Amino acid sequence: MEVNEYFWRSREITDQLAPRISPKYRPMILASAGAGAWDLAIPELVGALSEEDVVITTAEKDTLRELMAELRKPLTYLEQIRTSD
Repeated sequence: MEVNEYFWRSREITDQLAPRISPKYRPMILASAGAGAWDLAIPELVGALSEEDVVITTAEKDTLRELMAELRKPLTYLEQIRTSD
């Protein structure tokens, strides 16, 4: 994945999913995203979605999987996220 695509997709998925998580995690994720620290924001987002049992679409989960793979992060929490379709 090219760097620009990685940044664009990270911003897009964070904008889509951050409103669905509680205020407990949202400020931390948005602060990391606002600073361009996607290596922190994406795993934090995945962790929050998993912990709070937020249901996402298969396409959203696929995007998160690709971003986590790009970061070489474990997919343990991602696999626990349920999908709606």
